[in-house]
Amino acid sequence: MSLEKLNSRYAPFITIQEKGNKAGPLSGLTFGIKDIIETAGIRTTAGSRILSNYVPKNDAWVVKRVLELGGTILGKTNTHEFAVGATNTSSIAGPARNPRDPERISGGSSGGSAVAVGLGIVDVGVGTDTGGSVRIPASLCGVIGYKPTTGILPKSGVIPFSWTLDTIGFLTRDFEVLWRVVVNVTPVETRKVFMSKGGTKIRAGLFMFGEDEVSVKLRDRVEEFGLDIVKVSLPNLEKEGGKVRRTIAVSEGASYHMDWLNSRAQEYFPDVREVLSSGLSVTAVDYINSLRKRRLLLEEYVGVFKDVDVVLSPTTKMVAPKIHDVLGKEKEFRDKLVGITELFNLVGAPSISIPFLELEGLPVGLMVSGPPYRDGTVLDVAKYLISSN
Repeated sequence: MSLEKLNSRYAPFITIQEKGNKAGPLSGLTFGIKDIIETAGIRTTAGSRILSNYVPKNDAWVVKRVLELGGTILGKTNTHEFAVGATNTSSIAGPARNPRDPERISGGSSGGSAVAVGLGIVDVGVGTDTGGSVRIPASLCGVIGYKPTTGILPKSGVIPFSWTLDTIGFLTRDFEVLWRVVVNVTPVETRKVFMSKGGTKIRAGLFMFGEDEVSVKLRDRVEEFGLDIVKVSLPNLEKEGGKVRRTIAVSEGASYHMDWLNSRAQEYFPDVREVLSSGLSVTAVDYINSLRKRRLLLEEYVGVFKDVDVVLSPTTKMVAPKIHDVLGKEKEFRDKLVGITELFNLVGAPSISIPFLELEGLPVGLMVSGPPYRDGTVLDVAKYLISSN
């Protein structure tokens, strides 16, 4: 099927436009760039009517890096408007459709990147992750989605949702391709995060979220793979982390969008307008208290790694729902989808979703997470689990 026909059926791209032909370590790899990441001379809409005709003059840092290293960009991928959503149903390009079943959502907000990777259109999808926006679509589309430690990749040229939480991430079908990309794209001064633990035995903490079908099946499968596994508990992060992260995200998002919310509010999709508008009512005291609580929750999270090397958990507790069930109920499904992933955004952790389970013939991911700046250990465990699965 031609790219145009695939795009008509699955909507992975907002704009199809090729760029890049240099020789380099990423030569031969094709990339889809999430449409909140600026590309010089190529429209960057953020999936929104507000920016439907915006053509940046400069490339974002990550785009410039991909091009310098020899990657070829095929276009700008579909995104939930301004990356403010987990379903990828609110976009000027329409819903990004799951490569396993076009009647189902891709997940979001980096859904178009996951779809383009899942369909084999591109080798690598570049996305952003503020509450799970790389890992959720990876889980629902059956691909790999990696969120590095927050801050190791510069975000210049990325239209922000939450500048303290936003993280550039990558989606691929092949772990070796992911490794090739991240070790080359990451600045030299921060590449030490990819140092692995070496030959010592890995101890994994199993972070369960109840006795639902996904969690139980995941636990049973993980125990087959020969890791030294113990159950871990993060009671405060599990109880408070979601509210704290959302307070930070919506207040920072409202700050960026304030002028448009005042002058062009009706141009936003309703679910996105509701989220961003809610940030206008967050007080300075609430915001500062959330930053303080974030620090305390980070201490709890890091404390777990005195006893384990990584934490394993479901990425999502559900398979991709039907698009017609989601439309008009984006908030309800967003809250269901981000419940686990967002906790690891709050603490800035390296976190990767890998294809692991199938329910009703649809994929659900396993998430491997670690302490900040131990990306190498997280990726080592993910590679082992992928090769063993």
